[in-house]
Amino acid sequence: MRRRRLRRVGVGIAVTVFLVVGAVGLVYRDQIVRYATHLKGSPMSTVLWEPFPPDSPPDLHLAVAGDVGASGSRLHATAEAISQLDDRQPVDALPLLGDNAYPSGDPAELRDTVFAPFGALLDGGAELLAVLGNHDVKAGHTTGQVAALGMPGQWWARHEGEVLIVGLDSNRVDDPAQIAWLERTLAASTERWRIVVLHHPPYSAGYQGSSMDARRAFAPLFERFGVQLVLSGHDHDYQRSEPINGVTYVVTGAAAGTRRTGEDDFTAVSFSWHHFVEVAVFHDRLVIRAVNQDLRVADEAAIVPVR
Repeated sequence: MRRRRLRRVGVGIAVTVFLVVGAVGLVYRDQIVRYATHLKGSPMSTVLWEPFPPDSPPDLHLAVAGDVGASGSRLHATAEAISQLDDRQPVDALPLLGDNAYPSGDPAELRDTVFAPFGALLDGGAELLAVLGNHDVKAGHTTGQVAALGMPGQWWARHEGEVLIVGLDSNRVDDPAQIAWLERTLAASTERWRIVVLHHPPYSAGYQGSSMDARRAFAPLFERFGVQLVLSGHDHDYQRSEPINGVTYVVTGAAAGTRRTGEDDFTAVSFSWHHFVEVAVFHDRLVIRAVNQDLRVADEAAIVPVR
Protein backbone atom coordinates (compact mmCIF):
# COMPACT_ATOMS: atom_id res chain seq x y z
CA MET A 1 0.00 0.00 0.00
CA ARG A 2 2.78 2.45 0.96
CA ARG A 3 4.78 1.72 -2.21
CA ARG A 4 1.72 2.33 -4.35
CA ARG A 5 1.10 5.66 -2.61
CA LEU A 6 4.72 6.70 -3.08
CA ARG A 7 4.53 5.72 -6.75
CA ARG A 8 1.43 7.89 -7.20
CA VAL A 9 3.12 10.81 -5.46
CA GLY A 10 6.18 10.41 -7.73
CA VAL A 11 4.04 10.34 -10.86
CA GLY A 12 2.18 13.41 -9.66
CA ILE A 13 5.40 15.33 -9.08
CA ALA A 14 6.72 14.32 -12.51
CA VAL A 15 3.50 15.46 -14.20
CA THR A 16 3.60 18.77 -12.32
CA VAL A 17 7.24 19.38 -13.27
CA PHE A 18 6.45 18.55 -16.90
CA LEU A 19 3.54 20.99 -16.95
CA VAL A 20 5.56 23.76 -15.28
CA VAL A 21 8.50 23.30 -17.68
CA GLY A 22 6.11 23.25 -20.61
CA ALA A 23 4.42 26.45 -19.45
CA VAL A 24 7.76 28.17 -18.92
CA GLY A 25 8.81 27.03 -22.39
CA LEU A 26 5.70 28.56 -23.93
CA VAL A 27 6.16 31.86 -22.13
CA TYR A 28 9.90 32.16 -22.72
CA ARG A 29 10.12 30.22 -25.99
CA ASP A 30 11.71 33.05 -28.00
CA GLN A 31 14.32 33.76 -25.31
CA ILE A 32 15.19 30.06 -24.99
CA VAL A 33 15.56 29.67 -28.76
CA ARG A 34 17.71 32.80 -28.97
CA TYR A 35 19.93 31.65 -26.12
CA ALA A 36 20.33 28.19 -27.58
CA THR A 37 21.08 29.26 -31.13
CA HIS A 38 22.93 32.57 -30.78
CA LEU A 39 26.20 31.26 -29.47
CA LYS A 40 28.76 33.17 -31.50
CA GLY A 41 31.30 35.02 -29.40
CA SER A 42 34.50 36.89 -30.26
CA PRO A 43 36.11 36.69 -33.71
CA MET A 44 38.64 33.93 -34.31
CA SER A 45 41.36 36.14 -35.78
CA THR A 46 42.23 39.83 -36.00
CA VAL A 47 44.86 42.11 -37.51
CA LEU A 48 46.24 45.42 -36.30
CA TRP A 49 44.48 48.48 -37.71
CA GLU A 50 46.54 50.52 -40.15
CA PRO A 51 45.67 53.92 -41.64
CA PHE A 52 45.09 54.26 -45.33
CA PRO A 53 48.15 55.49 -47.26
CA PRO A 54 48.79 59.22 -46.66
CA ASP A 55 49.01 59.87 -50.39
CA SER A 56 45.50 58.46 -50.93
CA PRO A 57 43.40 59.14 -47.82
CA PRO A 58 39.62 58.65 -47.78
CA ASP A 59 37.45 61.38 -49.26
CA LEU A 60 35.20 60.97 -46.19
CA HIS A 61 36.15 59.16 -42.99
CA LEU A 62 33.49 58.00 -40.50
CA ALA A 63 33.66 56.32 -37.10
CA VAL A 64 30.29 54.72 -36.36
CA ALA A 65 29.21 53.71 -32.84
CA GLY A 66 26.01 52.05 -31.73
CA ASP A 67 24.19 51.87 -28.40
CA VAL A 68 26.54 54.12 -26.45
CA GLY A 69 23.96 54.81 -23.75
CA ALA A 70 25.65 52.88 -20.92
CA SER A 71 28.35 55.10 -19.49
CA GLY A 72 31.38 53.39 -18.02
CA SER A 73 34.82 51.97 -18.71
CA ARG A 74 33.78 49.96 -21.77
CA LEU A 75 32.26 52.96 -23.51
CA HIS A 76 35.26 55.11 -22.64
CA ALA A 77 37.62 52.46 -24.03
CA THR A 78 35.72 52.47 -27.33
CA ALA A 79 35.76 56.27 -27.45
CA GLU A 80 39.48 56.33 -26.68
CA ALA A 81 40.14 53.89 -29.53
CA ILE A 82 38.26 56.18 -31.93
CA SER A 83 40.35 59.12 -30.69
CA GLN A 84 43.55 57.16 -31.33
CA LEU A 85 42.37 56.34 -34.83
CA ASP A 86 41.49 60.01 -35.36
CA ASP A 87 45.00 61.02 -34.31
CA ARG A 88 46.44 58.89 -37.09
CA GLN A 89 43.80 59.52 -39.74
CA PRO A 90 41.31 62.33 -39.01
CA VAL A 91 37.65 61.38 -38.64
CA ASP A 92 35.15 63.66 -40.37
CA ALA A 93 31.96 62.52 -38.62
CA LEU A 94 30.71 60.38 -35.76
CA PRO A 95 27.34 58.71 -36.55
CA LEU A 96 25.66 57.38 -33.39
CA LEU A 97 23.06 54.71 -34.05
CA GLY A 98 20.60 55.29 -31.22
CA ASP A 99 20.07 54.25 -27.61
CA ASN A 100 22.24 57.19 -26.77
CA ALA A 101 21.09 57.36 -23.11
CA TYR A 102 19.81 54.46 -21.03
CA PRO A 103 17.34 53.71 -19.68
CA SER A 104 14.87 56.30 -20.98
CA GLY A 105 16.66 58.85 -23.16
CA ASP A 106 17.10 61.60 -20.57
CA PRO A 107 19.10 64.36 -22.31
CA ALA A 108 20.93 65.04 -19.04
CA GLU A 109 22.61 61.63 -19.43
CA LEU A 110 24.18 62.61 -22.76
CA ARG A 111 27.02 64.38 -20.99
CA ASP A 112 28.26 61.03 -19.67
CA THR A 113 27.44 58.90 -22.74
CA VAL A 114 28.28 61.24 -25.64
CA PHE A 115 29.89 64.59 -24.86
CA ALA A 116 32.42 63.45 -22.25
CA PRO A 117 33.69 60.21 -23.84
CA PHE A 118 33.69 61.62 -27.39
CA GLY A 119 34.57 65.18 -26.40
CA ALA A 120 38.10 65.19 -27.80
CA LEU A 121 36.90 63.83 -31.13
CA LEU A 122 34.09 66.37 -31.42
CA ASP A 123 36.30 69.25 -30.25
CA GLY A 124 38.76 68.23 -32.95
CA GLY A 125 36.19 68.88 -35.65
CA ALA A 126 34.33 65.62 -36.17
CA GLU A 127 30.62 66.22 -36.85
CA LEU A 128 28.10 64.48 -34.60
CA LEU A 129 25.37 62.68 -36.58
CA ALA A 130 22.89 60.89 -34.33
CA VAL A 131 19.61 59.01 -34.61
CA LEU A 132 17.16 57.88 -31.94
CA GLY A 133 16.83 54.39 -30.48
CA ASN A 134 13.93 52.78 -28.67
CA HIS A 135 15.34 53.74 -25.24
CA ASP A 136 15.70 57.37 -26.32
CA VAL A 137 11.96 57.84 -26.83
CA LYS A 138 10.68 55.87 -23.84
CA ALA A 139 9.82 58.75 -21.53
CA GLY A 140 8.93 61.60 -23.86
CA HIS A 141 12.51 62.85 -24.31
CA THR A 142 12.45 62.80 -28.12
CA THR A 143 12.46 66.54 -28.69
CA GLY A 144 14.90 67.24 -25.85
CA GLN A 145 17.38 64.65 -27.04
CA VAL A 146 17.23 65.80 -30.68
CA ALA A 147 17.95 69.35 -29.50
CA ALA A 148 20.73 68.31 -27.11
CA LEU A 149 22.46 66.34 -29.87
CA GLY A 150 22.16 69.28 -32.27
CA MET A 151 20.23 67.36 -34.90
CA PRO A 152 17.72 69.17 -37.14
CA GLY A 153 14.98 66.61 -36.52
CA GLN A 154 14.15 62.97 -36.01
CA TRP A 155 15.19 62.26 -39.58
CA TRP A 156 17.74 64.21 -41.56
CA ALA A 157 20.13 64.21 -44.54
CA ARG A 158 23.75 65.31 -44.92
CA HIS A 159 25.32 65.96 -48.32
CA GLU A 160 29.10 65.54 -48.16
CA GLY A 161 30.69 65.70 -51.61
CA GLU A 162 29.97 62.41 -53.34
CA VAL A 163 28.17 61.04 -50.27
CA LEU A 164 24.59 61.30 -49.06
CA ILE A 165 24.11 60.25 -45.43
CA VAL A 166 20.50 59.79 -44.33
CA GLY A 167 19.41 59.40 -40.69
CA LEU A 168 16.04 57.77 -39.95
CA ASP A 169 13.85 57.34 -36.88
CA SER A 170 13.09 53.63 -36.88
CA ASN A 171 10.76 54.10 -33.91
CA ARG A 172 8.34 55.69 -36.38
CA VAL A 173 8.47 53.43 -39.41
CA ASP A 174 4.74 53.95 -40.01
CA ASP A 175 4.97 57.75 -40.13
CA PRO A 176 3.85 58.73 -43.64
CA ALA A 177 5.73 62.03 -43.40
CA GLN A 178 9.04 60.20 -42.84
CA ILE A 179 8.41 57.73 -45.68
CA ALA A 180 7.48 60.51 -48.11
CA TRP A 181 10.54 62.54 -47.06
CA LEU A 182 12.83 59.53 -47.49
CA GLU A 183 11.48 58.83 -50.97
CA ARG A 184 11.90 62.47 -52.02
CA THR A 185 15.41 62.68 -50.56
CA LEU A 186 16.68 59.52 -52.22
CA ALA A 187 14.98 60.28 -55.53
CA ALA A 188 16.59 63.74 -55.68
CA SER A 189 20.06 62.51 -54.72
CA THR A 190 22.82 62.84 -57.31
CA GLU A 191 25.57 61.54 -55.00
CA ARG A 192 27.61 58.51 -56.00
CA TRP A 193 27.37 56.98 -52.51
CA ARG A 194 24.23 56.65 -50.37
CA ILE A 195 24.52 55.60 -46.74
CA VAL A 196 21.62 55.23 -44.28
CA VAL A 197 21.86 55.13 -40.48
CA LEU A 198 19.03 54.00 -38.18
CA HIS A 199 18.61 52.11 -34.92
CA HIS A 200 16.54 48.99 -35.63
CA PRO A 201 18.21 46.60 -38.10
CA PRO A 202 16.17 45.50 -41.10
CA TYR A 203 18.38 42.38 -41.21
CA SER A 204 19.86 40.88 -38.04
CA ALA A 205 20.71 37.41 -36.77
CA GLY A 206 21.35 38.73 -33.27
CA TYR A 207 19.42 38.48 -30.02
CA GLN A 208 16.81 41.07 -31.00
CA GLY A 209 16.59 39.82 -34.57
CA SER A 210 15.47 41.57 -37.72
CA SER A 211 13.03 44.45 -37.41
CA MET A 212 10.42 43.36 -39.91
CA ASP A 213 8.68 46.73 -39.56
CA ALA A 214 11.85 48.56 -40.58
CA ARG A 215 12.45 46.11 -43.41
CA ARG A 216 8.95 46.49 -44.83
CA ALA A 217 8.96 50.28 -44.52
CA PHE A 218 12.46 51.14 -45.69
CA ALA A 219 14.15 48.30 -47.61
CA PRO A 220 12.12 48.70 -50.83
CA LEU A 221 13.16 52.37 -51.00
CA PHE A 222 16.80 51.49 -50.27
CA GLU A 223 16.77 49.02 -53.13
CA ARG A 224 14.83 51.24 -55.52
CA PHE A 225 17.12 54.25 -55.10
CA GLY A 226 20.50 52.55 -54.93
CA VAL A 227 21.45 52.79 -51.24
CA GLN A 228 24.68 50.82 -50.87
CA LEU A 229 25.18 50.70 -47.08
CA VAL A 230 22.76 50.62 -44.13
CA LEU A 231 24.18 50.91 -40.59
CA SER A 232 22.10 50.03 -37.52
CA GLY A 233 22.48 49.22 -33.83
CA HIS A 234 20.00 47.67 -31.36
CA ASP A 235 21.69 44.27 -31.32
CA HIS A 236 24.86 44.47 -29.21
CA ASP A 237 27.17 42.70 -31.63
CA TYR A 238 28.72 43.04 -35.08
CA GLN A 239 27.11 41.69 -38.22
CA ARG A 240 27.68 42.29 -41.92
CA SER A 241 25.23 40.89 -44.43
CA GLU A 242 25.82 39.62 -47.89
CA PRO A 243 24.56 42.24 -50.38
CA ILE A 244 20.76 42.01 -50.43
CA ASN A 245 19.41 43.41 -53.70
CA GLY A 246 22.44 45.66 -53.84
CA VAL A 247 22.35 46.77 -50.19
CA THR A 248 24.86 45.74 -47.50
CA TYR A 249 23.45 45.84 -43.96
CA VAL A 250 25.84 46.28 -41.02
CA VAL A 251 24.81 45.94 -37.36
CA THR A 252 27.15 47.66 -34.92
CA GLY A 253 25.63 48.03 -31.47
CA ALA A 254 28.49 47.03 -29.19
CA ALA A 255 30.22 50.27 -28.27
CA ALA A 256 29.36 49.84 -24.58
CA GLY A 257 28.00 46.32 -24.14
CA THR A 258 27.80 42.98 -25.94
CA ARG A 259 25.52 39.99 -26.40
CA ARG A 260 26.29 36.77 -28.23
CA THR A 261 25.03 36.69 -31.79
CA GLY A 262 24.11 34.22 -34.52
CA GLU A 263 23.86 33.61 -38.24
CA ASP A 264 21.14 33.58 -40.87
CA ASP A 265 21.11 32.89 -44.59
CA PHE A 266 21.92 36.56 -45.25
CA THR A 267 24.93 36.67 -42.86
CA ALA A 268 28.42 37.20 -44.25
CA VAL A 269 30.17 37.80 -40.90
CA SER A 270 28.99 37.99 -37.28
CA PHE A 271 30.63 38.05 -33.87
CA SER A 272 30.24 39.55 -30.40
CA TRP A 273 32.95 42.14 -29.64
CA HIS A 274 33.22 45.63 -28.17
CA HIS A 275 33.92 47.69 -31.26
CA PHE A 276 33.08 50.55 -33.57
CA VAL A 277 32.88 50.57 -37.36
CA GLU A 278 35.17 52.60 -39.57
CA VAL A 279 33.75 53.64 -42.94
CA ALA A 280 36.19 55.07 -45.46
CA VAL A 281 34.72 56.56 -48.62
CA PHE A 282 36.78 56.65 -51.80
CA HIS A 283 35.62 57.55 -55.30
CA ASP A 284 35.68 53.91 -56.41
CA ARG A 285 34.76 52.06 -53.18
CA LEU A 286 33.53 52.10 -49.62
CA VAL A 287 35.71 50.29 -47.10
CA ILE A 288 34.14 48.96 -43.89
CA ARG A 289 36.24 47.81 -40.94
CA ALA A 290 35.13 46.51 -37.54
CA VAL A 291 37.68 47.84 -35.02
CA ASN A 292 37.92 46.97 -31.33
CA GLN A 293 39.21 48.89 -28.31
CA ASP A 294 42.79 47.76 -29.00
CA LEU A 295 42.62 48.91 -32.64
CA ARG A 296 42.38 45.35 -33.89
CA VAL A 297 40.36 44.67 -37.05
CA ALA A 298 38.23 41.52 -37.29
CA ASP A 299 36.32 42.27 -40.49
CA GLU A 300 37.14 44.35 -43.55
CA ALA A 301 35.03 44.59 -46.70
CA ALA A 302 34.82 46.79 -49.76
CA ILE A 303 31.67 47.89 -51.56
CA VAL A 304 31.94 49.01 -55.17
CA PRO A 305 29.27 50.93 -57.09
CA VAL A 306 27.00 48.89 -59.32
CA ARG A 307 25.36 51.69 -61.25
